[in-house]
Amino acid sequence: MLKFFKDWYNTHLTDPNQVALALLILFITLITYILLSTVVPILVAIVLAYMLEGLVQATSDKYNISRNPSVFFVYSSFLVGSLAIIILLIPLMLSQISLFINSLPSMLEKGKTLLLDPSFGGNSLFSQQQISNLLSGINSEISMIGSSVISYSLSSAGSLLEIIVYIIIVPIIIFFLLYDKDRINQWFCKFFPEKLDLSKKAYKELDIKLGNYIRCKLIEIIIVWVASTLAFALIGLNYSLLLGFLCGISVIIPYVGAIGVTIPIVIVAFFQWGTSSFFWYIIVAHTLIQVIDGNVVVPVLFSDAVNLHPLAILISILFFGTIWGIWGVFFAIPLAVLLNTLLNIWPRVEIRQ
Repeated sequence: MLKFFKDWYNTHLTDPNQVALALLILFITLITYILLSTVVPILVAIVLAYMLEGLVQATSDKYNISRNPSVFFVYSSFLVGSLAIIILLIPLMLSQISLFINSLPSMLEKGKTLLLDPSFGGNSLFSQQQISNLLSGINSEISMIGSSVISYSLSSAGSLLEIIVYIIIVPIIIFFLLYDKDRINQWFCKFFPEKLDLSKKAYKELDIKLGNYIRCKLIEIIIVWVASTLAFALIGLNYSLLLGFLCGISVIIPYVGAIGVTIPIVIVAFFQWGTSSFFWYIIVAHTLIQVIDGNVVVPVLFSDAVNLHPLAILISILFFGTIWGIWGVFFAIPLAVLLNTLLNIWPRVEIRQ
């Protein structure tokens, strides 16, 4: 065992390039871990800047214009689109959330009726008292969750100013990341010793990989979001806009997200239609969209952007989620992509026997 670690050390951490890159990664990790609340808006801005960078390059190439006009055009379109979402889409989403919360008691009552219906078969498994106790417990839990959310909102009222600051600062950071990309890259590269090319190579490789991943993930989110919303709306599912949006966002967390978003879809469909044909239409439509996403959309979009085993993805979600909570879950896959890229370009020193 000692020989194994000694050989690993001699192979991976004896070259000055290796040591410099390892120290740089350790430094960035510690800073991010310690100052997470401060770093989060910067990370969000970086992600959005990567998302827009592809549009900037495409606009510049298509219309044969320089980078700066392309940046202004894409950035202005991004701001207009964001305002449209805030003004038009968010109120509709909040309305559906409010309707969903208000309809929970009637949904539970309908669920009780369905479970007690002899044709459904629920009364052969549970007594009326057991079903009533179960639904009462669910209702109490929902009330407790609602009270917790209200208390949390009131206690967090002081952070409203912080949220407003983020709303102002993040778009500004995005603009400068796009407008002064070359200058920022040159400034960042100054921190690397001239003779240590590995860090610079890693930075360029990560820049390409992360940009490709973020842009492809955005396309996947939009495809699943639109397809799910249209399918749910055509079949007549309640809260189709809200549930379709959740389906789109769920692809950020592979495997886990798909399972998690299926639960509210099944619950809403069951309480709306019971086990009628429309319930199964929703199940089939949702399953079909997930299958197409996993077997067609993802391979086409991510063939060059991501090469991670499903087990590595799940471990990344658990690991980074444990360290950074919900933000760790959302950034788990990009961080895993970074780590995988580093491992692929990390030089090995041959050990002479």
